[in-house]
Amino acid sequence: MIDPPDFRRLVVCATLAVVACFGPARFHAVSAGDTQTGDRRKEAERVFREDVAPFLKTYCVRCHGNGKAKGGIRFTNMMKRPEAGELRRSWQSALANVREHQMPPEDAVEQPTEAERRTFINWVGMIKFLNPEDPGLYVIRRLTKAEYGNTLHDLFGVDPSVAAELPDDVAGQGYLNTLSPLQTEQFLAIANTVLDRALGPPEGPPNERQQKLFGKPPQKNAARDPARAVARTLARSVYRRPAKEEEIETLLAVFDLAQANELSYTASLRLMLKAMLVSPQFLFITPARDAEAGKTIVPLDDHHLAARLSYFLWATMPDPELAALADGGKLHEPAVLRTQVKRMLDDPRARALFDGFGAQWLGLGGLQTKTFDTVKFSQM
Repeated sequence: MIDPPDFRRLVVCATLAVVACFGPARFHAVSAGDTQTGDRRKEAERVFREDVAPFLKTYCVRCHGNGKAKGGIRFTNMMKRPEAGELRRSWQSALANVREHQMPPEDAVEQPTEAERRTFINWVGMIKFLNPEDPGLYVIRRLTKAEYGNTLHDLFGVDPSVAAELPDDVAGQGYLNTLSPLQTEQFLAIANTVLDRALGPPEGPPNERQQKLFGKPPQKNAARDPARAVARTLARSVYRRPAKEEEIETLLAVFDLAQANELSYTASLRLMLKAMLVSPQFLFITPARDAEAGKTIVPLDDHHLAARLSYFLWATMPDPELAALADGGKLHEPAVLRTQVKRMLDDPRARALFDGFGAQWLGLGGLQTKTFDTVKFSQM
């Protein structure tokens, strides 16, 4: 059994590996005409043509070509489409054999020089550049039950147990991501409870938090402009990113509806805030802007990155420092990102990484129902 310090180191290493994948190339849209990608592809093609193909013909094809497939490897086929995904293991096997001097065999008439071996070994790592970049299908995901409760706590100071009655999360698209009809109804009920606890009864006197969120009521004939400002400020916190203009207009439509039904200014804002709490923009982690037309790979904007990072490491919304870096467009810079990851891992909230991703990754959810041999696994 892994003890807590070892488990922490294991998950920290995994986290840093994940964050390393968030390098600059992940933050810049890549298209067919991307200069850096095109240069790498051309270089991989050149090395294959000038060095690797002659290497294979000289030292390998005699035993691994023309119908021969020793060890399951036939280079004549691999040379036609070196980038094919199904050939990846064959290239890895060839790389290992060449690196360890197992191939060509010792009794082969011709042996490559060390420089030739290094060129081949280095080129195998370049095969990925022969294919268009593909980070995989992007799927937005819903906040998990724990993330939802933690976020409500950070926004309004309510106890995270306010979400306790939600059904347990069910895995979907590789993460706890599904949304049932029962949950949809419960989110509305929880929003009512949260607002009652944080702001007091709808018709009660305004408390300190309500005054902080809504400000002072304006004159009735001048209510919409202040309401727009409140909508923009609240949406930045609730959506974890700046709201788009069409999103602000949707929220103001809720405010206008409340006003048309003769609700007070404060009650109208309260209804608008409730709409935010049951919106996809709050319940799901969503990007701050739409993708550019014609782009097959799009960047993670800084606000989206901040949310992904915060929910991954802390199971809650970004804190003020992370949010400020996102607002300033600095978070995607590698040095800034690494500094933030280290800061967040040193925070007690990083325990959520073990309870969330770590537990799901290692399949720890069912341990309580398992029976262990107490002699072999005394620590269990």
